[in-house]
Amino acid sequence: MGVAAVAAHTAERLKAPADEQSLLISAAELARQSKPAPASAVPQSASLTSPADPGMGELTGITPVAATTPPAGGDRCRPEMELSALPGAMIQLSLAAPCNPGERIVIRHSGLSFSVRTQGDGHASVTLPALRSDAMVAVYLQDARLVLGKVTVPDVSRYSRFAVVWELPAELELRVTDGDRVLIGSPAPVMADEQRVIALGSASVQSPVLARVYSVPGPGLGKADITGELRITPASCGRTLRVETVYSVAGIATHAERAISVPLCGTTGDILVLKNLAPAPKLAAPK
Repeated sequence: MGVAAVAAHTAERLKAPADEQSLLISAAELARQSKPAPASAVPQSASLTSPADPGMGELTGITPVAATTPPAGGDRCRPEMELSALPGAMIQLSLAAPCNPGERIVIRHSGLSFSVRTQGDGHASVTLPALRSDAMVAVYLQDARLVLGKVTVPDVSRYSRFAVVWELPAELELRVTDGDRVLIGSPAPVMADEQRVIALGSASVQSPVLARVYSVPGPGLGKADITGELRITPASCGRTLRVETVYSVAGIATHAERAISVPLCGTTGDILVLKNLAPAPKLAAPK
């Protein structure tokens, strides 16, 4: 059956109503195929473009993610995900993973990544901004399973969004200054306020992946001054850190990776200001 069978099966699942469908690829399912699908068969939004996350192993696509161990407990442990479109081009994600209580999961959508923890019953409910109208969302579980879902978000074309994603030891905050308004990340977005910075991810999980998303209505980011504030700590001083950015306009998302050279140790406690994050960062002296 091979690649064609896997692709056909995935396509059939995604033809159903977008907000009711999810796809789980497990090692047991892949073992029934005559050969594994190559990484290029994975939608870009479901692949980790960065080096392996120390908390998740070699997560570079469906095959290495799912080929580690078969799911335990049979169908009882099968995760289910529901996606629905909300006003303001937002996505509501509801995950039921009964065999993954209180565990770290990574959510990824069109280059945007962040980690959260499931509740004690294995459920998780997350609201995230859409970066594409045909939004595919991937959830990576700790037991080497991957859940994929797709939802249509028609009003994403009304917004422009800029996201920054980082992992420890980086400690970053996105700051947007527009006239007399100063916006920083808020974990509880207010739907009535369409210009905002949305904070995503939990810093309390192991190997946290965090993100900030600046969202504004219109065909561009306007004249707002977008900067990043990187705190210099003993863990980050003298290192080159990797920060990922995603720019979405009219439902088209562009992903990039930035390398940031942190000053040598001795400036711990200072803040390194990253100017002109969109489209490229420039470093200023610590303040």
